[in-house]
Formats: sequence, C-alpha cells, structure tokens
Amino acid sequence: MQKNILSTMAWLTVSLSATAAVAQTPAQPYPSRPVTIVVPYSAGGPVDNFIRALGQQLSESWKQPVVVLNKPGANEIIGADQVAKSAPDGYTLFAGTEASLTMSPHLYKKLPYNVETDFVPISQLISLPLMLFTHKGTPANTVSEFVELARKAKAQGKPLSYGSSGAGGIAHLPMVTFEKQEGISMTHVPYRGAANLIPDVIAGQVDAAVLAVSVIEQHVKTGALKPLAVSSEKRSVALPEVPTFKEAGVKDIHAIFSIGLLAPKGTPAAVVDKVASSTRTIIATPDFRQKNIDAFSYVPVASSPTEFKAFLGSNSKLQAERVLASGVRLD
Repeated sequence: MQKNILSTMAWLTVSLSATAAVAQTPAQPYPSRPVTIVVPYSAGGPVDNFIRALGQQLSESWKQPVVVLNKPGANEIIGADQVAKSAPDGYTLFAGTEASLTMSPHLYKKLPYNVETDFVPISQLISLPLMLFTHKGTPANTVSEFVELARKAKAQGKPLSYGSSGAGGIAHLPMVTFEKQEGISMTHVPYRGAANLIPDVIAGQVDAAVLAVSVIEQHVKTGALKPLAVSSEKRSVALPEVPTFKEAGVKDIHAIFSIGLLAPKGTPAAVVDKVASSTRTIIATPDFRQKNIDAFSYVPVASSPTEFKAFLGSNSKLQAERVLASGVRLD
C-alpha cells in the first residue's frame, strides 16, 4: 500500500514538473507563421493595392509571409464575417472601410457580425478624400454656383442629378448630407461601381458625383470633368488648384472613406499593439509614403487602436444620421 502511494506521489511530482516546465516555456514571438489579411474587394482596386503594398513591407519586417485574401461582395460583409469568426490569434486580419464598419450596421437590420463585439480595432491606416465634380458643360464653376443652379433647376421642375457607385454607399450618403445642408434636392442615380458612372458624368447624362481624387484625377487634368471641391482639411496634392469645401465657403460634407485594420475580438493586446506599431512605422517611411500614399492623393493616418476605436464610434453616429436622412435600407 505504502509502495503504491509513494509511486503515485512520484508520478504526480514528475507530471507537475513537466506541466510547470511547459507553462514556463516562453510563447513564440508574433508572428511565427504566415499572416492573412482579408480584403473585401477584388484584386486591383484601391483597397487591395494598398494592402498588398503594406503586406509586402510587413512581411519583410516580420520575416513571415503576409497573404492577401480577396473576399469581395455584399458591401464588404462577406469578408468581415469571415474574419469575425476567425481565431483571435492575430493571424487573420481584416482590411475594411466604413462600408462594413459604420455604414452597414445602419443599412441592414441584421448582420452576421457585430462591429463592437466581434472586432478589435488596430489602426486607421489612411483616408481617401472624395471630390465633388461635374461635367465640363455645367455653367457652375464653384460649389456655391452649383448649389444655386440646383435650386433653379428644381424650381423649374427639372432637378439636377447626381450619380453614386451604389445606393447607401460611400459615394451616396455624403451627397445626401450635401442636399440636406444646402437645402437642395437632386435626383439620385445609383450605378454598380464608378467605372460606369464616370463616362455618364463626362457625357452630361448625370450632372455630378463625389468620387476619390485618384479615380477622377486623369479626367480632371484632360478637362473632361470639372472639379468643384475636395472633402478634406487640406487641398489635394494631385489637384492643388481645387479648393476644400471650407475654402469654397460651404460646410464640409465629410466625403471621405478610410482603410483600417481590425482583428477578431479577443486577440491579445500585445499582438494588436505590434501590428499597429509596425504599420505606423511603414506608413511613416518616406519611400512607402511617396509610392503608395502621396501618389494617389491619400492621406496618411496610422492611428493607434484607441484612436481608431474612437473614430469608428463617431463615424458610426454620422452614418446613422445619413442613412436615416436618405431613407435607404438594403435588406
């Protein structure tokens, strides 16, 4: 009996020692294997191109592959949902915009994810200012003149029109704000993306729109499109002759969208901080900034997790007001 007790105690001692040894073994530094960044758009667009450039630099910094996985569709919902349901270990990240993070929660009654409870913000990487523009045949040359033109057209029973890349999207809701702030009413013409919208504005079939500076820059420089104002604190590097809304004497319509990184809720704070720190360092690098930010008239942000969380909260309130004013529901 005593022999059995001694044997059992010896076994427990060895077992506990082994467990303690495992517990004391330091965790592998992050990342110790490939990291996947889910992009909710097809390859070749602004979000995809930027994240691929960033991913390449992260890979070199971390000495681990960074894989970009394209999951397009449903206003970014498909990609967001996949990451929300991924393991919270920092090896699956989401590169999203306001579309899935602050707009969709107000456009859909039910989403397969909850931004607040399923994600942890890492960093708002960059912002992309949008520019209000019209076709070259429009008699208006300033925002104020365009507003007056819109008022007269409405009074004559022939309201001006504006296009967007989709109802309830980034290029639609700011125009709802514009109408409300200026007390005008125009006809909204939704398109499936900017590729079809731009030619119709050039042809004068649609009177105006707001799109990213990088998307319309070439058409402005050839004179096919007439820019009226850019929605940002400073003028665009690419089109410095175009005033901001504030400079034009009109209240800004906050026509900006951002690209941010998020991780599944429960991801260790140390991992979140490391990703945020790494992206901040890369974005501050002059060569990276010149090639991947300044060249496309983007605005570098590289916020902290706390700052990004605050941005999402305030932007969600703004989008809620816009969605209510637009009357748009997507479910």
